[in-house]
Amino acid sequence: MLHLFPLWLAVRGRYNFTNLSRWGEYGEDTYRQNFARPFGWLEFNAELASQQLGQHLAIAFDPCFVPKSGKHTAGIGYFYSGCAGRELRGLEFLGIAAVDLADKAALHLEAVQTVGLKEGESQLAFYARILCERKEALLRLSKYVTADAYFAREPFVDTLLGEGFQLITRLRKDARLRYLYNGPRLKRRRGRPKTYDGRINPYALREDHFTPCAQAEDGSWAAYQATVNVQSWKRNAKVVIVHHLDDQGQVKSAKIYACTDTGMDGAEVLHAYQCRFQIEFLYRDGKQHAGLAHCQARSPQKLHFHINTALTAVSLAKAAYYLSAPPQEHKAFSMADVKTQYANDLLLDRFIATFGIGAQLSKINSIRERFRAIGKIAA
Repeated sequence: MLHLFPLWLAVRGRYNFTNLSRWGEYGEDTYRQNFARPFGWLEFNAELASQQLGQHLAIAFDPCFVPKSGKHTAGIGYFYSGCAGRELRGLEFLGIAAVDLADKAALHLEAVQTVGLKEGESQLAFYARILCERKEALLRLSKYVTADAYFAREPFVDTLLGEGFQLITRLRKDARLRYLYNGPRLKRRRGRPKTYDGRINPYALREDHFTPCAQAEDGSWAAYQATVNVQSWKRNAKVVIVHHLDDQGQVKSAKIYACTDTGMDGAEVLHAYQCRFQIEFLYRDGKQHAGLAHCQARSPQKLHFHINTALTAVSLAKAAYYLSAPPQEHKAFSMADVKTQYANDLLLDRFIATFGIGAQLSKINSIRERFRAIGKIAA
């Protein structure tokens, strides 16, 4: 692994066993065989996240589609692609990441391919099972799980709450929400006491229940919070409704966010859900710069190893060249520059070894930084 991670950041072209042997120090069969060996990705990345990220964390997860051809690859099928907006043939994996809510940065934890569903098990139940099987490592980082609106369903919510997690998600705009009745209780009245006080209209909120919790500096939106009943969940939740306003200050659209922890502040709920998108940057860098969709293997073990290597390499690069600096000194993170630097380092070391030059010579050390910066975008 100490050899593989720097090599992964230095490779140019396709990320397959043949190209790894061209750039690396081992033969193609060595890489092929070692990709079938297990590695503790979750433990390794959880330790990295605990060292590099702050104290206020959330667990983000989201399925990711990668194209794949062939007929005999494990888990190949038709899955929804967010980029294409429709189902495409390929592979899908569930990515889990730790998100620093203060620094708005995400580090990869583990990716699990959507394969091995039990008989009669739905994809939603499979996703919940993957999280619950890893609850010990995940709960050490955070109990808050952020997910998009697809996961705002009662079976998924109940499963996570039963394992000690709290879910932060977005609800559909037609979700049925009900005000909680806080009025006086009439004595000696027959029947069940009044519990709810009518259905919530997201565009016309009652001021006696909803209070402002956040707003945009330019006045383009305003957020309101309240503890209400989510009828589809059969439970109460902290709900944040964001009103997007036009130039006249009128509500033109509304979005609904919910958290199963009713004690959480509405502004924190909104912020945590917005930070969930950081996991998408891991997928973007993995696909553009780390060969996330390049694996030529067909076995589930090698696919699992390849996907996690690509995303872990992105996290290691972000930890080394972005998170290692103080927050006030953070600059834009460029995965392209990191790859350029590692490719230059690899070539320089090859030149030194080929010509038999002392690697620790003062002249070599004096030019190394200049050589590493060749081709960088922000050199």
